[in-house]
Amino acid sequence: MKKKEHLPLNYIEKNNVKISFLCSILTLIVLFFLFRQLDYQLIEKPKNQAIKQAQQEQEEAERIANTPVVTEASVIAVGDNLYHDSLLNVGSNNNWNYDSIYQHVTSRIQNADIAMIDQETVFTTNHDVIAGYPSFATPTEVGDSIIRAGFNVIESATNHIDDYGVEYIQQTLDYWKNNYPSIPVLGIHESQEDADTVKTMTVNDITFSFLNYTYGTNSGIDTDHSYMIDILEQQKVAQMCAKAKEQSEVLIFVAHWGKEDEHMPTEHQKQWANFLMKQGVDVVIGGHPHVIQPYGYMSDNEGHKMLIYYSLGNFVSTQQKMDELLEAMASFTVRKTVLKGEKTIEIVNESIEPMVMHYNSETGEYGPYMLSDYTEELASAHGVRDYVGEVFTLENLKKKFSDVMAINVEPSTKTTFLDVRFTTDGNMEDKKTGDWLDDYDSITAETYWKEHNITSVDTGSQNSSDDYDSDYDSDYDYSYDSDYDSDDSY
Repeated sequence: MKKKEHLPLNYIEKNNVKISFLCSILTLIVLFFLFRQLDYQLIEKPKNQAIKQAQQEQEEAERIANTPVVTEASVIAVGDNLYHDSLLNVGSNNNWNYDSIYQHVTSRIQNADIAMIDQETVFTTNHDVIAGYPSFATPTEVGDSIIRAGFNVIESATNHIDDYGVEYIQQTLDYWKNNYPSIPVLGIHESQEDADTVKTMTVNDITFSFLNYTYGTNSGIDTDHSYMIDILEQQKVAQMCAKAKEQSEVLIFVAHWGKEDEHMPTEHQKQWANFLMKQGVDVVIGGHPHVIQPYGYMSDNEGHKMLIYYSLGNFVSTQQKMDELLEAMASFTVRKTVLKGEKTIEIVNESIEPMVMHYNSETGEYGPYMLSDYTEELASAHGVRDYVGEVFTLENLKKKFSDVMAINVEPSTKTTFLDVRFTTDGNMEDKKTGDWLDDYDSITAETYWKEHNITSVDTGSQNSSDDYDSDYDSDYDYSYDSDYDSDDSY
């Protein structure tokens, strides 16, 4: 028998105890690591992940808080949609459809978030009473075409809007309300309540407000219906601008003003521009002169700043002067930036692009082009050459546009506001006394160019609306007295 078999019992027991102890230790160690792993997986890891996630969320929140949220809305605007007889015939010969007139610029219009047009005249559903000069009544199908072209803001405070009285203004309002109720129609109203209401539109989280006023009208609406047309008057304009600023982030003001066929803004325009800037207007869109005028920024030492397009000229017409067929599209972008609850609004990418209204009765072509798309071949076939000759060329159109945009408009320095009214023959009158007023403070573009040694394009001979009978109509609303100085406004 081996020696081990005779070990004492207590030695064996001690050995077993040691082995048990070691096994216990090992078990405890295994359990320790097991519970440690379980603690990590079930408690510490989720806790660390939660802490890490909270840190990440805080960092993301801080990043977001410090990262501006930027939204933008693009705006374009064009001039007077003025339908003379030959343009009316385009629709009457085509099942009363006028879409073809806008075909060359439709893509530009539809690409804008906001597209504004000056609808110069009233609408009627009665084709037997439409008229294209000297008083204007336009078929409602023209409205359908400008909507299909992409316009979504309609300006209507013009000197022609009451050519046929209250009834036709109401027809126009009914047409828009019944057919396109979501389209803001500016400058004309069916009630005093509507006249006191600011028209707004929200695009890409930016709220716009629009106001539209005219210097006056050709016919003069009766007192009982004066609310139907927005006429430039200081107190009313100031009140509506204040209301618009409360309700929106961007205020666009459309002004029907200026002297016909004059590229230089008048003193009256410049004084109103100063006034509008001080009311907080962001952008002014001007019309009525039937020719283009300069654009740019205005500012003062009180912190006001305003983008102003003094006149975009015509858009659709068949007038007979080269300058009346050279027109412009205003374009700008409104950028809204929100950072830590603070909001800023900027006007960026502002520009003015030349356009030309083309017409040729022999081919039946009528409609505006961007000047960048126009060709010398088209210019050589333009119907206006029957009246101005070969001066109407692509090169001269470009030169005239450049000449006008080279004009530096000096802001008015007058301390007394030129608060006047205008007679139907274009003369200024003192509102209080009724006295006829001279405007010695306005100069012409020709005078400016001469003083600055700019040789502008000679646009050739012109015909007045009384000297011809043709499809190429004109829109001379006033007959100026022979004594009226060419430098005077209106």
